[in-house]
Amino acid sequence: MRPTLWIVVATVLAVAGCKGKDQAAERTQPAGQQGMGGMRKDSMPMGGGQMGMGGSDMMAMMRTHMDSMTRMSPEQMPAMMAAHDRMTSQMMDRMGADMRSMNMSADAKWSSLMDSVKADLADLPGLQGRELSERMKAHADRVLRLISMHEGMMKGI
Repeated sequence: MRPTLWIVVATVLAVAGCKGKDQAAERTQPAGQQGMGGMRKDSMPMGGGQMGMGGSDMMAMMRTHMDSMTRMSPEQMPAMMAAHDRMTSQMMDRMGADMRSMNMSADAKWSSLMDSVKADLADLPGLQGRELSERMKAHADRVLRLISMHEGMMKGI
């Protein structure tokens, strides 16, 4: 197995192993403030390139994850789809929270890219074979562009 895939699998397993004890506590928090582990999302650093879930660490993790997803065979991808959906959704939620905290509004380019990534997340689980592999590569490109746009916006403040 490729080293990046091992990293992603280990990360997913570690997160899944930690989630069990904290899920009940997270459910009792107000909407929009659920955290990872025992930490609330609103307590994470924002702005200045420091997006929640570790700022640049999360971005590096997502870049590695997207690289890993595009290198998988179409037969391997479905096993990672739920974790991918969760990670990508959390990243987009954090990006939106960062923007709101900075009183930034989305422009048409940002909104269009976000909509495309959301459409990918809805469509990818229903695909198979070569179609899944090709769509994942296009999806990865959109996710990476979204990350770059967000980093640029946060640096510009």
